[in-house]
Amino acid sequence: MKYLIYGVASVMTSDEAAYAVLDYATALAQSGLADRVDVPSVDDYGMAATSSFILAPAIGVLVQSAPDDELGPETTRFAAEIRMRTHAVQAGRVH
Repeated sequence: MKYLIYGVASVMTSDEAAYAVLDYATALAQSGLADRVDVPSVDDYGMAATSSFILAPAIGVLVQSAPDDELGPETTRFAAEIRMRTHAVQAGRVH
C-alpha cells in the first residue's frame, strides 16, 4: 500500500495505482496538460473510497509507503486506464 500525498492531504491506495498516478502526473507535466483522476482508495476507517485529484504541471504528487492492508482497493482496471492515458499523452494523443 502507498499514500498518495497531494498538497496537505493524503490517501491510501495500492502500489499499482499510486505509481500509475505518479507516472501519469509526470507525463501530463512534461506535456503541459492537466486531467482529473478518480483514484480507488481506502478511508481512515479502512473502507473503500474514491479520491479525486486534479493532476496539473504546477501541482506535485508524492508517493510514500503505507502499511500493507489486505483489504486494499481493487485497482487493476483503474491502473490499466491510467497507463492508457499516460501512453496517449506521451504519444501526443490527448484523450
